[in-house]
Amino acid sequence: MMTALTSNKTRSAFLLMSSALVLAWGCGSGDIGGDAGSGANSGSSGNASGGAGGDQTSGLLTTSGGGEGQGGDSACAAVSQEADLVSRPVDIIFVIDNSGSMGDEIEDVEVQINQNFANILDSAMPAIDYRVIMVSEFGDFDGPESICVSAPLGGIPDTDMDGHCDSIPGQPVETANFFHHSVAVSSHNALCRLLEMYDSPDEDNLHPNGYQDLLREEAFKFFVVITDDGVSCSYNGTSYSDGDNVNGGNQVATDWDTALLALNPTQFGTAMERDYQFWSIISQQEYMVSGMNPLGQPVPFTEPITSALCSSSLNPNKPAGAGNPVDAGTGYQGLSILTEGYRFPTCALDYTDMFTLMAQGVIDGAQVACEFEVPEPPAGEQLDLETVTVVYTSNGTEVATYTQVADATACTPNSFYLANNTITLCPGACTTIQADENAKIDLRFDCKQIVE
Repeated sequence: MMTALTSNKTRSAFLLMSSALVLAWGCGSGDIGGDAGSGANSGSSGNASGGAGGDQTSGLLTTSGGGEGQGGDSACAAVSQEADLVSRPVDIIFVIDNSGSMGDEIEDVEVQINQNFANILDSAMPAIDYRVIMVSEFGDFDGPESICVSAPLGGIPDTDMDGHCDSIPGQPVETANFFHHSVAVSSHNALCRLLEMYDSPDEDNLHPNGYQDLLREEAFKFFVVITDDGVSCSYNGTSYSDGDNVNGGNQVATDWDTALLALNPTQFGTAMERDYQFWSIISQQEYMVSGMNPLGQPVPFTEPITSALCSSSLNPNKPAGAGNPVDAGTGYQGLSILTEGYRFPTCALDYTDMFTLMAQGVIDGAQVACEFEVPEPPAGEQLDLETVTVVYTSNGTEVATYTQVADATACTPNSFYLANNTITLCPGACTTIQADENAKIDLRFDCKQIVE
């Protein structure tokens, strides 16, 4: 469950991104009695001679000789390799309603997406590998209710630094971190647009195969919807209608999640292990309003769906009549609850807290993966996968040894499993490792010589 900003998918793993992973393999058979100090198995020159009982060291792995002269098996090579643990990339997909009531909301989004989102991500240490993908009509917020993302995230100048593009060119200008898949999004069809445009071209044909070409399979995905209305649309024979009520919201969440996962499980995960979260800025009632938070706080997934609307009168600085709610967006709420994302009311017309929280969520989502490929064995040898153990050390001190279980269903807090040539730490072990910036992992195997 999520505590603070973390969930089963977004734990505080950004602390670990500069740690190292140690891959080690070897076996402990005796040597023949000749010189054992050459090649990958060599230790220091002073301990290189063979013979029973002689210790040989290589890197971080030690193997002890226990040979029986010419009658013993020759020793397998002991090899160690050190690799950096790197953070996981994150793709953030915004879908924004372009209907006539959304101009003021889009105006604030244009400001916040740089000031309290991209700037935080760009300042993260270690650096975050992120992409922002905008699914919404490109243009001016003042009139056609479209969106133009300026520099530094987008590629269009903002010389007066007011958060908006100085002028609106004929099409978006993309950067290494920002991509605009321009398409009109109406009051009720944001969810259908996300499914439809996955493999459909944008208005400017910048992405002729859809925004799928902008997504990275290895990246965790954040969807962010911004609308003041509910869900009512159809895609591929399925209707999505939340009816502005709790039951409808839950049904939309279930149906849309199923459709998204079916698009590409490699990109979005499975129902057992989703690879995305859904965050919502919608017209639901404010949460935890106080003197310190007159606009309320972002709503955690532990809070139920509500059909109550937010109030357009809580922000005294907003223009008169701006930010009036239409529907509470129960379908979007259901998705945020299902995927452990956050919600925030559109009425405030000040999304500073939400965009700051989203940026922190993205940093948390850039977790170090708890999966490691099985390394290649030394030449002429094969790994005995039944003997693998995972040893966790911190600051040079051994903390725990994780044992192998059959599969994910057999996981315990101190275990891992092997599948498709991949070692995967079980959730309990993964959480422990990711919370320790000084963690190292030692993968230990026995090996067998290949007899031809």
